[in-house]
Amino acid sequence: MSNIEDRPGELVLYTCHIDDGGPPVHPCRRAHEALREAGHEYRTEVADRNHPFGFFTRGKRPELKRISGQEKLPVLQLPDGSTVNGSRDIMNWARENAPSRAEAQQA
Repeated sequence: MSNIEDRPGELVLYTCHIDDGGPPVHPCRRAHEALREAGHEYRTEVADRNHPFGFFTRGKRPELKRISGQEKLPVLQLPDGSTVNGSRDIMNWARENAPSRAEAQQA
């Protein structure tokens, strides 16, 4: 997982390999959908493959633990370097912090 690093200044969503093609209930897919629906621009980093539901990952995601304090995906890293952990919290954050229409048009 060498692609995990502090990336201040941008939204970065760390996920397993699941995106729009995954099961509708998968946490990584739900995080993607929430961010897009709210109008956020973000970059995706695949932090882990072959563990789509996080089984048997304890101790195998040290970089993720370093930036977020835990090892489960998805994790959203905010521009200030802080993180939002878990799909439910990411979905809430996406709605509560949706960019205004003016900001979206400037981007």
